[in-house]
Amino acid sequence: MTTLSQFSEAVRALVDKTAQRVVAISVGGRRPASGILWRGGLVVTADEALGEEEDVELTMPDGGTATGMLAGRDSSTDIVLLRVEGQPATLESLKPASAVKSGHLAVAIGRGGNGEIAAAGIVKECGESWRSWAGGLINRRILLDLDLDMRAHGGAVVDADGNFIGLAAFAPRRRTLVIPAETVDRVAEALAMKGSIARGYLGVFLRPFWGRRGTGAVVVKVDADSPAKRAGIHVGDVVTAWSGEPIRDVHDMFRRLGPDTVGSTVTLDVRRANQPARIEVVIGERPHR
Repeated sequence: MTTLSQFSEAVRALVDKTAQRVVAISVGGRRPASGILWRGGLVVTADEALGEEEDVELTMPDGGTATGMLAGRDSSTDIVLLRVEGQPATLESLKPASAVKSGHLAVAIGRGGNGEIAAAGIVKECGESWRSWAGGLINRRILLDLDLDMRAHGGAVVDADGNFIGLAAFAPRRRTLVIPAETVDRVAEALAMKGSIARGYLGVFLRPFWGRRGTGAVVVKVDADSPAKRAGIHVGDVVTAWSGEPIRDVHDMFRRLGPDTVGSTVTLDVRRANQPARIEVVIGERPHR
């Protein structure tokens, strides 16, 4: 039988091992955060933790400091990739946790001014893939039953074997959310190659619409030379459905404009001057600004 002291030492060993891949991030006047040494010379962290900064100071696992320079970001999946000079070109890949289920032990590790930060709990909820409000595809929905320190935002979450569950983030109401390892790898690989993730683009500005005939999103502006303009969408059109699925509000539209929609054709049901219409639109790629 495992004693409490043995369990305590086992958890401490997990923290010690994982902390060798976790850095502290200092971002101007923002709260400190954490990041993960993902590949040689590359650090991943949470987009919300980094804010709009492009160059940040890192405290490395050995206590030394380095500068992290923005290599790419994807706010739709809350992932940022930083390039760090002077780090080894090769680094062993983090072994992903294979079977994560509700009730499994989870340990979140960050780094602060006094060293590593740890919190232990269990997986509270583990569900299917989902899309963020900005349309990013998250491979699994993983919520943890633990109180995450703000300084550990962007740090690593591991299972009882020390395998990588994912990146520590926050859901609404300060709940602890994990961006799964497979999402981190997929997005970070693309950011390392291209510096950005393609996003679907219609070229419209929308506002919520509530009326006697239902809800939707009303078009208040159409960009010139945009997919919406070419398809014949007008200011004042109320979008009520996307390929047969009802549109309840503006976020319903944004959630559907993920990277996988670029180049696809969708059918929008609209109301124009209180008359129904159906418009086919080829989704474009959002211009880089």
